[in-house]
Amino acid sequence: MMAGHDGRTRFGELVKLQMQGRRFLESAEERRLLEEGLTRYGLTLEQASGLLRAAAEQDEIALEGELGRSSGMLLKTMADRRNRIARHDFDKAVAFYRARAGAGLTQAEAARRVKRRMEELELQPKPHGRLIRTRRWYRAIES
Repeated sequence: MMAGHDGRTRFGELVKLQMQGRRFLESAEERRLLEEGLTRYGLTLEQASGLLRAAAEQDEIALEGELGRSSGMLLKTMADRRNRIARHDFDKAVAFYRARAGAGLTQAEAARRVKRRMEELELQPKPHGRLIRTRRWYRAIES
């Protein structure tokens, strides 16, 4: 078990190595790196998290947790007073998520993640259509 400056430096190098060639780091991978910082390098959660965030920001890599929070704020601001999201606003949130996550994330995967975030925030889809207004557009997104 290493502690102190040497542990921080070595963990920082590990994080840089793991992030090479990426634009997006999923929560499970982020958690695995943090656990390694705690157990193998003797860092506190705050130290490991700080090093991870600094490396991600330096290399312009989106962290799924951070992206989830920011897309959640975006969804909340676009919701109407009845906590409903219109289809065009949902599409904007998906475009935002995808732009931040990079080309490695498909349109369908970004839509699934935004839908999951909507459900976590207890936001509802707004009916869409000219004559018959339905929520089919939202149900069509695989969970």
